Amino acid sequence: MRRAIHFFIVAFGLSLAAALPGCAAGRDEAGAPAAEWRVLVKLVQPGTDGEAIAARARRASGLPVRYVAAVSPQWHALALACGDEARCTAAMGRLQADTAYFESVQRDERRRPQAPGATQAQPASPPST
Repeated sequence: MRRAIHFFIVAFGLSLAAALPGCAAGRDEAGAPAAEWRVLVKLVQPGTDGEAIAARARRASGLPVRYVAAVSPQWHALALACGDEARCTAAMGRLQADTAYFESVQRDERRRPQAPGATQAQPASPPST
């Protein structure tokens, strides 16, 4: 019995150690949350493959990109993990330069649910079609 408890504790510790690097992925070198910009992209041709859209955005921006959601067959929300304002701005410029795939790229400033007591951003105008 004692051996089983020891095994459980060691296994739990190893699984916890394996999970910790994933917890730090969204943080910068100082341990602060890394900047992540949400962007809306309008595709030249409508598409539904979120992973393909994120992969194209990764290649174009040079940064990690996470697919968030489809707004319509042409409009999609992505998250750019850029770390700081300057890198985010540069990545947006690179996405906007990929006019063969992206017809429009803009920062997603739509309101999102927030924790009680947090201030909310002003709503942005909807994407133009």
